[in-house]
Amino acid sequence: MANNALEGDWQFVSEKGYDPVKVTVKNIMGSEWIVACMIPKGNMMASMLKKVDGKFQLVKLNCSNRECPKENKELEAEFKCFLEQGISNLVREGKTLVLEAGGQRRVLVEDDMRKKHEDEQKAKLAAAKGSGRF
Repeated sequence: MANNALEGDWQFVSEKGYDPVKVTVKNIMGSEWIVACMIPKGNMMASMLKKVDGKFQLVKLNCSNRECPKENKELEAEFKCFLEQGISNLVREGKTLVLEAGGQRRVLVEDDMRKKHEDEQKAKLAAAKGSGRF
């Protein structure tokens, strides 16, 4: 699977939290990857990974340390614990991304909010060009 198929914006929805976990996956360079996660108004969690022989290895996990809203506290703690085990695999299955760590799986769905915003901006620009106004 091509590296860029894994990259993008994803979200993990759970009944344990009011808000979804927002996840961005990016191939920094070569075998170096970052999986950045955040629940709105919560802590930023960033897994620095290295891909070796087709599997990922945790290089470093950075987490901010601010108070999370109580409605998301359990979900954030659980997701942080999952990340601490070290993501070992990322697999794209259609419009989902499966994260594997410590024998557990988390299935994420595409988060197309940024794409929708970009499409809206393009539509506005196209409308302005066609209107004859400058």
